[in-house]
Amino acid sequence: MRYLEDLVLGERFACGGFTFTRADIVAFAARFDPQPFHLDEAAAKHSYFGGLVASGVHTQAEAVSLVVRATTDIAVVAGGALERARFLVPVRPDRSYEVEAWWHSTRPSGRDHTRGVALLRGEAREAAGPVVMEFGITYILARRPA
Repeated sequence: MRYLEDLVLGERFACGGFTFTRADIVAFAARFDPQPFHLDEAAAKHSYFGGLVASGVHTQAEAVSLVVRATTDIAVVAGGALERARFLVPVRPDRSYEVEAWWHSTRPSGRDHTRGVALLRGEAREAAGPVVMEFGITYILARRPA
């Protein structure tokens, strides 16, 4: 197990990748973000995006899921916040995206000497292409036992 003191600031790590099908995009949107450019191919063609795109919430949920799976060796006590999500390029169906993250900052808790706070930054990028989303996660972590 890795504790707050074990994290290396700037350490980058691959979290895995994802591909959304048209059916994935529409099913998620129907439940959580029912906007025409997420639900209907014809309506999406006449939108700002010029075609069907994944919801930013869908993209962020997938990226966070990949980060959580990639950090199972970290002594996470709880999630503190999802931060700074920026959607830079539309996520399209049937394209592959990769998620990478790094430790941005850490600090001991001011209230509990057994815990600390770590800020993780991440990005999703189209395979061999542009960054499509940037995000941050604040974690409450255990400190190394005495």
